[in-house]
This record gives sequence, structure tokens and C-alpha cells, in this order.
Amino acid sequence: MVAGAHGNGQSFGVLFDRHHDRVFRYSFRLVRSHVEAEDVTAMVFLEAWRRRARVRLVNGSIIAWLLATATNVARNRLCPALRYQRMLNKIPRPEPAPDHSTTVLDELAAAPARRTVQDAFRGLNHHDQKILSLCVLEELSAPDVGEILGIAPGAVRARLLRAKQRVSHTPNIDSLTLHSGKTL
Repeated sequence: MVAGAHGNGQSFGVLFDRHHDRVFRYSFRLVRSHVEAEDVTAMVFLEAWRRRARVRLVNGSIIAWLLATATNVARNRLCPALRYQRMLNKIPRPEPAPDHSTTVLDELAAAPARRTVQDAFRGLNHHDQKILSLCVLEELSAPDVGEILGIAPGAVRARLLRAKQRVSHTPNIDSLTLHSGKTL
């Protein structure tokens, strides 16, 4: 029977003060976390209080019972965590997602240049816009563009050269590249 078996809280307080540090150190070695060791220690002394009339003393000391109870409490706390970790380890790891921040930053940086190119493109007459779009962006040949627009391939080449020159003379266009990556 533990001191305080008949409700003597003061005697139980002396027992707690005498063995608390040892039970805590032992619990810490089992669970390797200060917070968990504090919880285990608290649960051990709660059990000692609850079972104070039935606690077995070894050689007149309760420490063996306290440490055995700490072992059981720690195991009961660790087993679910270990099962959970084993389950998580069985789940396939997701493929790492590419970091799109570089693309976003590139898009933000390119926006002013793209607006300048778009403004220069809009400054061309309608026929030059068609030729520039078909030859540069769609990568069609001058004969194919000529056939689509109903003009000679030589006229397509001449208008394409003229449209490129007009666009390249627009202020703030040093290297003329459109959003699609096509160079004019």
C-alpha cells in the first residue's frame, strides 16, 4: 500500500517529490521528447494515486512499480505513433512538383516588352500584320503565304522585310522576340 492510500494527499505529495525526477528521466529515455516525458510522468503518478491501495512495493519501495508503469504508459503512447508512421511509409511519395515561380517571374518581367511588341504589331497595316503572323508565327513559306493571300511570293518577302523593319525601329525594342518565342 502506498503512502496516502487512505486519501492522505500530503503523503502522496512527498512520494511525488521524491520520485518525480527519476520517473521523468526514465520516461525521457523511453520517448525522447520532453513534452511526451512530462505526459508519461504525469500519467504514471495519476495511476499511482488511482491505484494507491493496490500498488505493489518491492523491498519497501514504490520506484520499481513507478518505472514499470512508465514503461507501459510510454509503450501505449508510442505504439499508435509507430503504426501510423509505418502506414505513412507504405504510401508512395508524391512526385515533386516543378517550381513554377521562375516561369511566373519570367512572365511578369516579359510583360512590358510583350506590350511594346504588341503595340508595334498593331501599328502595322492589316496586310503586313497578316504576312508577319503567317510567316513568322505560323512559320509558313513565302510561296504558301502568297497563295493564301493571293499575292506573289516576292511581294510577300518584300512586305515581310518592310514589316520587320518597321517593328524593329519601334522605341524600346532591341531584340524583337514575341511571347511565343518566335523572333521577328
